[in-house]
Amino acid sequence: MKKTFAIHYNNQETTIEQLAADQHGNVYYVARLSGENVRLEYTQDDEGAGHWIDEQANHETEVSREIGQLIELYLVQHSMND
Repeated sequence: MKKTFAIHYNNQETTIEQLAADQHGNVYYVARLSGENVRLEYTQDDEGAGHWIDEQANHETEVSREIGQLIELYLVQHSMND
């Protein structure tokens, strides 16, 4: 099931599309930035720490971490209203 919402990143509204989770529980997102789409994977390591992987770079970047934190904040804020 796809879910679309907006966050504010770098002083502009950024559309986020939440894609389905895989069999391991990793959740995938697409951040539609001006001029490019960034595919993100949210995964947890063995100790339970969350990581936001930029699929093109194949590791967590500063941008993927910042956008991921904003996604988490959005999801927490809006789960309280559901």
